Amino acid sequence: MKRAMHLLCLVLAVLMVLGLAACNNTPAGGTEPGNEPTTGGTANNPYGIDFGGKTIKVAVWYEPEIPMLGNSDSEDAWYYSLKNACEAYNCKIEWIVDTQDNHFAKFIQKSLSGESYADIMMCHSWNYISLIQQELILPTTEYVSNASDAEHWESELYNVFGENWGLQPKSQNRMPIYYYLVNTKVLNSLGLEHPQELVRRGEWTWEKFREYCAAATDPALERYGVGPFNLNIMLQNTNDFETAYVGEDGVYYNAFTHEDTKQRGLEILEFMEDLAWEDKSVLPGWVAGQESSQETLNAFKDGRLLFAFVSDVSSLKKSGFEDYSVVTAPIGPSGTQITDTVEAFAFWSLPKYSNYDPEDLAMFWMEAKRIWDPEDEEGYYEEDLDDRIDELLNKSFQSRADVEFLFEMGSKIPQYPIIALRTGSLVADDLFGAVLRGDTTPAAAIDATAGELQAIIDATYNNK
Repeated sequence: MKRAMHLLCLVLAVLMVLGLAACNNTPAGGTEPGNEPTTGGTANNPYGIDFGGKTIKVAVWYEPEIPMLGNSDSEDAWYYSLKNACEAYNCKIEWIVDTQDNHFAKFIQKSLSGESYADIMMCHSWNYISLIQQELILPTTEYVSNASDAEHWESELYNVFGENWGLQPKSQNRMPIYYYLVNTKVLNSLGLEHPQELVRRGEWTWEKFREYCAAATDPALERYGVGPFNLNIMLQNTNDFETAYVGEDGVYYNAFTHEDTKQRGLEILEFMEDLAWEDKSVLPGWVAGQESSQETLNAFKDGRLLFAFVSDVSSLKKSGFEDYSVVTAPIGPSGTQITDTVEAFAFWSLPKYSNYDPEDLAMFWMEAKRIWDPEDEEGYYEEDLDDRIDELLNKSFQSRADVEFLFEMGSKIPQYPIIALRTGSLVADDLFGAVLRGDTTPAAAIDATAGELQAIIDATYNNK
């Protein structure tokens, strides 16, 4: 029987004997069940923090974040973990749930007036930079880095301006965000070795990728090596490059022109130029947008691409298409390892204005998010990897070996927050797109966009 089921049976038995009350799991406006007060200084509350039976307000726009029993093993574990933390810290929970727009509008309005909207709040990557610059949320670096179980807490994904801003455990059984689908029918027809084997031997490089793309390209069949969608992102993540770069002085710079990074950016553009114009192995089209994504997907299904980045792999599975496998992106000439830059993510944060001490809140919420499991001496719930593999095999992929490969790679690939910029079509089209189309050279494209790109970076990050 699975660990989570053991946990469920054990806790239910305790409930029957002791009649313990749970934390409230209803949205704002619902009832607020109490918790039996307990004395601090326990293993689950080593600092003896006692909220005196008071209510902690937790705000979120995504109602499924509120744990309910019976949905999944992991959610059951989260439910009991939160309940355990409430008992140990002698507090109750009130959930504040609203639409995402209202959630942030009310938070900002109250915070700017010096009032508390919530004591713990879900944040999102699309606007957390602004909240930080307005000093409306607090850094969590010291709580995460000083925790006795610091290795279990995410310390990189929510890190900006030299501080961590989230209270979130690291993801379990992580897959890469960016990987290529390989058309196995095309691959086999060319007699090429599966690139997964090259990855394991450390031979999956840009040049080897270029060889594969060139081998697949056949004008008579209107077949290309790779689709344009997200090609720039795949290359950036494998050549240690982002559009913006943080200097040692803490200032953000245009990475295409900064002395420390410009060579890596030029390498990306020149490699794309070689693929598109010397080898003619890139399907013509845009590198971004829904239309580009769909065109790349359609060409892949039609057997006109060897490699494609597909946003929703499950759509292939649903369509009945079977001729695909997976491989990570190839490593670039200046890349030391593959990384995943994460553009969209949500995380728990500490608002500046609260009714409680931020350290007390951090200790409480970290205990709640440890996903308490009394069967594990370290207290952590562990997702069943075999179940997760079966789930993804059923939903998205064609072979168990592919899913195992992705989890193997995911355990080695670090994730970082993307330095988010609202550049419109400037980077996607005026820079990468222009080079792919042959409208300009890489160096000229960099020069033409340098000033405007730096101005966007300054407005976003250098105006603190």
